[in-house]
Amino acid sequence: MAKKSRRSFITSVLACIAFVAAAVWSWDLPFADIASYLVLLLVFLLVIIVAALGFGALLNWLRGRKK
Repeated sequence: MAKKSRRSFITSVLACIAFVAAAVWSWDLPFADIASYLVLLLVFLLVIIVAALGFGALLNWLRGRKK
């Protein structure tokens, strides 16, 4: 049997896909808009990850400098 966290992740992904499908069907949202929003979301996610890695490296450097 799958772990509870894995099931909830799969359920969340399926719910997100269902919401996007409902938006396409009911609001006649073009697939080009969905693709552009997805690219924009991935760019923002990449910026957040790079900033977190940068701050982590800075904190690591600051902690190691005191020794």
